[in-house]
Amino acid sequence: MRGRATVAVGITVLLAVAAPAAGGPPGQWTRLPGTVVNFAQPGLARTSDGALHVVFTRKNGTKSEIAHATVSAAGAVGSITVALGNWSSMSHPDLVRLPDGSLRVFFGGIRSTSPGETNNALNTATAPASGASWTLQPGKAAQATYAYATTYAGADVAKSGTPISTWAGSPGLGFHYGVDPKDADGKIPQSGCCLYHPDIGVDSASGAAWIGFSSNESASPGLFVNAIEPSGQKGGRKLAPGSVTGKSFRLEQSRTPITGRIGAAGVYLAYTQGYPTAKTLALWRVDTAKPQIVIKADRAEHAVAAAAPEGRLWLVWERSGTIYATRTNKAATKPGAVSTLGAPGSKSIYELDGEGSGGPLDLFVNDGQALWHQQVLPKLSLSGKRAGKTIVFTVTDAGDPVVGAKVKAGGKTLTSAANGRAVLAKAPAGRVKASATKAGYAASAPATVR
Repeated sequence: MRGRATVAVGITVLLAVAAPAAGGPPGQWTRLPGTVVNFAQPGLARTSDGALHVVFTRKNGTKSEIAHATVSAAGAVGSITVALGNWSSMSHPDLVRLPDGSLRVFFGGIRSTSPGETNNALNTATAPASGASWTLQPGKAAQATYAYATTYAGADVAKSGTPISTWAGSPGLGFHYGVDPKDADGKIPQSGCCLYHPDIGVDSASGAAWIGFSSNESASPGLFVNAIEPSGQKGGRKLAPGSVTGKSFRLEQSRTPITGRIGAAGVYLAYTQGYPTAKTLALWRVDTAKPQIVIKADRAEHAVAAAAPEGRLWLVWERSGTIYATRTNKAATKPGAVSTLGAPGSKSIYELDGEGSGGPLDLFVNDGQALWHQQVLPKLSLSGKRAGKTIVFTVTDAGDPVVGAKVKAGGKTLTSAANGRAVLAKAPAGRVKASATKAGYAASAPATVR
């Protein structure tokens, strides 16, 4: 990590701990203790022990604070601590894991209105992998003085291990490699008002970094991406295909859902298409000409993309309080079976977010009062084809064959082979109903073979 060694003389915070929430299995919502503001979106990062770390902004009287919690690999929500507290204002933070296993949070904010306050723009703090204590870097983490007012901070880690942060405000959209304010910020040119809600995705194969953002500029509205590098903007912005209808598009109140893949090439953007209401959900590899996946999704909102093992990606959206989740194949070109979930708490959805690097999706919902968590398992697909008295069943995960799945059919339990197939010999005449299960997956929808 480049930059001054200012963290060593920073402020370490370890405050009161709230009781842990009751952890639940997939299919069960767990409320994180306390309350949040309407559009609080968490920052999420998983450490090497499998724990998912969650940071989010909340109010404490007239002051703001960033709370921290962990979610175990099994989905149990742990205790909540105050990572940084007693601030005059704070934006919604983003969180990354650094190459040494430690955590770094970025957020806009003003610590106090005292003359001489130096933490009054883009701020950053670090914690060990446990998340037990947080050390605030004194002073700014970038040059832009207006970064304190960003609604959402965005962040990722370059292939070199250098953290990259981004923010937006009325003067424009900025980004910064490292945490030394002596280094120049990069900028995405803005014409009129305004650019919103940026986030960063890094290609794990090539190291290419991209910013995704929304534009409400009258001359060029829409959802855009732009390649970036330490020296600044790389090339011009690219419009997400189909994100604009005429001169109108749907501006979401959340960080732009852009992500790299785990152990595979490409940076991908998830977004809705259609205006004034969405018609489809698209997944677009940003260095190509058109989306790789388009899903019919009438009135979809709050699109989410999250990286999963083997190059897969989770896609999530919601419509009228029902949440939809699917995981792609290894090539990120085909969606799997879709799971549906009812909204928790107040049944309103102000924010959706998720993290999928452990395999299941750790899904978070802000219902306007609290954050809720649930683990979602990828859903198996099952099909069957009869040939005389033999039925061949095929079990897949987004088109990829699944080995070791249990297929119950015709009073027997079969096991799928490496090609995903399970053969029922001497199948009974007429309709045969079947289902498939495997640990780590949600059961398939029932299949009927005639």
